[in-house]
Amino acid sequence: MSDESDSGLLKNLKEKIEEKLDQVTDMKDSMVDKIEDLKDSTEENVVIAKELASYQGNNMKSEGQFLKKIFQHKDMVFMKTDALAIVLRKLGGNEEFLDLVDKLTREGYRLVHQETIRNIPLGFGFNYPLGSLYFFQHVKYIGSMK
Repeated sequence: MSDESDSGLLKNLKEKIEEKLDQVTDMKDSMVDKIEDLKDSTEENVVIAKELASYQGNNMKSEGQFLKKIFQHKDMVFMKTDALAIVLRKLGGNEEFLDLVDKLTREGYRLVHQETIRNIPLGFGFNYPLGSLYFFQHVKYIGSMK
């Protein structure tokens, strides 16, 4: 082979190598851009997740404090007004609860809602069933918009 033919072959090989190098560089830049976009998106999601966790944690804490207040209340009647009575039925105490329901019914209150408090999270996956809240409304306020 002649020097000219070798020179042409080397020039052609150099051009192909530069072309492939440009393609690899473009692919690398594209991958870096995609990874940066994914990183940005992940960081945004982490911020949102932290905010939600904080919000839920605060709500659970507030709910837990309110339930603690209810369950530390001495009487079964947690709150009673002319229009509303909220009764706590802890596990057990069936006869006392039935006597109280009888008394409220005779006073003109009617059961309008019952909410079971089944699972209070204690951590480590444990839950504790506590009882139920019963909401009674006086009949003169049922259906009334006062």
